[in-house]
Amino acid sequence: MIELELIGYYAPDLLDANKAFSFINFASIGSLFDRGSTSITYFCDGMLMSTFMSRITGRTISRVSFDFTSIADSVFSCAEKQGKRMYFVGARQVELDLFINKIKDRYPALLIVGYHNGYFDASQATRIQADICRSEADILIVGLGAGLQEQFQQDALRAGFNGVTFTCGGFIHQEATATHHYYPEPINRLHLRAFYRMYREPHTIKRYLIDYPTNLVHLLVMIVRRQVTIHITYP
Repeated sequence: MIELELIGYYAPDLLDANKAFSFINFASIGSLFDRGSTSITYFCDGMLMSTFMSRITGRTISRVSFDFTSIADSVFSCAEKQGKRMYFVGARQVELDLFINKIKDRYPALLIVGYHNGYFDASQATRIQADICRSEADILIVGLGAGLQEQFQQDALRAGFNGVTFTCGGFIHQEATATHHYYPEPINRLHLRAFYRMYREPHTIKRYLIDYPTNLVHLLVMIVRRQVTIHITYP
């Protein structure tokens, strides 16, 4: 039995939690099938997942993603205003450096107390988590890909991290190489983000055309067989 903890929408008060949040869509849910229940609470990432879960549960669940079409600006702006300390993990070093410079330019008062690229082994992960704890970060953003990033979150909390942590998938990589925002405003407004990403990142085509429908059917079967319990909370 898999217990899936969903949250209905994002609220700034979540930045004060000592909790791990991630984002689930019909590609990343495959890692949940493999791992089973976790202590992580998930937002519905993408309109397809939010619509599906809203229909299945009969409750309104908003689309929430960690990017600039959704909650990223709110997280950074609130952290900047409240003096919260941020730590980033993910992407290649050159991409991470570009990203950090971009975020510092956009949010000059944001307290970035540390960052590390996303390429490390298990022993290095332990050292990075210790550094996160020493930094006294309030917010940890992790972009390591589905499965790995959630594991890193849970390990950081076990290591003593006392803040809130969000996964961000490919957000760091995407924003590092974008001149302004990764998704142009017309693409976002017309809800064509998936098609734009397939164009920009062809390796995601398989994810959208094969993994999405396969995992959707898999999830439906598990729900019908009562192999998944869905719990929904609201901030």
